[in-house]
Amino acid sequence: MAYNKSNIQPLIYTVKLAALATLAATGAFAQSSVQIDGVMDVGFQSINYKGADNTVNGINGNGSSTSQINFRGTEDLGGGLKANFRVETDWNTTSNMGNAGTGSSVNAGTVASSINSTAGTFGNGEIRVGLAGGFGSIDAGAVNYNTLGTYLTGQPFGTAIGSGFRTMFINDGQAASAVRAENSIKYVSPSFSGLTASLYYSGKQTKATSSTPAPTATNSLNPQANAFGALGAYDQIGTQEIGVNYANGPLAASFSNLKQDSLGVGAASSSGASTTGADLTVNTLGANYALGAAKVFGLYQTQKTASNSVDRKAFSVSGTYTMGAVVLMAQVGELKADAGTYSGQKSKLVALGADYNLSKRTAVYFRAESIDDKARAMNGAVNPQQIGGAANVAALTDQKFGRTSVGVRHAF
Repeated sequence: MAYNKSNIQPLIYTVKLAALATLAATGAFAQSSVQIDGVMDVGFQSINYKGADNTVNGINGNGSSTSQINFRGTEDLGGGLKANFRVETDWNTTSNMGNAGTGSSVNAGTVASSINSTAGTFGNGEIRVGLAGGFGSIDAGAVNYNTLGTYLTGQPFGTAIGSGFRTMFINDGQAASAVRAENSIKYVSPSFSGLTASLYYSGKQTKATSSTPAPTATNSLNPQANAFGALGAYDQIGTQEIGVNYANGPLAASFSNLKQDSLGVGAASSSGASTTGADLTVNTLGANYALGAAKVFGLYQTQKTASNSVDRKAFSVSGTYTMGAVVLMAQVGELKADAGTYSGQKSKLVALGADYNLSKRTAVYFRAESIDDKARAMNGAVNPQQIGGAANVAALTDQKFGRTSVGVRHAF
């Protein structure tokens, strides 16, 4: 095109219009949104260890679900690319002090509580930010394990009463069976006809000096707990996980292989380092299948350390049946110890539950579970010493443990 006085002005107008159109298009796809959602769960609970005077009755939270509030955001960046974030806060619905951020909050950011919320500091649940697109999604922060999703796929009780979570089944080897690691990153592939894969990584840290606070104490599974999130300031165990998930039609299935490396963690601390290479591997397989109003579930897990100090196998079968506003559920499970002091012993779980949905967001519920823990498998759950003190631990005549709850749950 030749430029002269007669066409320069129309050209300027054309360029201006094109620029405005470009800005308008940019505004159209660069949309962002933030949503707030959560759960409140409160009820009357009874906790009982048979064989000793260890019974507590009263109002408590999390009988059927973890009480929490979530801030979630997403921004459309165009070209199929999106940015997103989540900040989850698990809170105590029956105690102001439980939300004061005081006391021990070490595991507040890593535990899906089945009984009580610990110090309810802001952002003590999953916190992540990432990108999603045709390549899948990648998130970093304190990201949930795929193992948690596998566990929820394999039984209908969530992580609450009746689930066996932190009593027979675990997510990792930390003292309270954490559902995520700090300083972590997770990749999830695109879906191929309902099939996805995930990779998870949280690096081991062993460079803390003797002047820094020690990591929290180890539990019977040996790896030391990840106490703090500051990179390099505190030791933490390393975690790697591979997951495969499938959901299509009536079938959902999930498998997770989680490995934790604690060798050398805590070397400069008063608690001492792990020097025996007691690395933990947790393999979890969960599935469910819908049959009209009924749904059947299956869950299988192996827990094993490299030194064979821990070698356990656990499984459960469960189901739900929906009749209008009523949902009935039941689960039976068993864990067998193949190593250690209680090798050959078995722990057994029986659980019942019912929901009556008053609306799409509000339900009243009943939960009950009984665990006969001959294999001494309880991992981070309420124990008799917490309820009645050391004297009542000695008075125990068996390892039978029961919990019931009747309450109300509201989602918003």
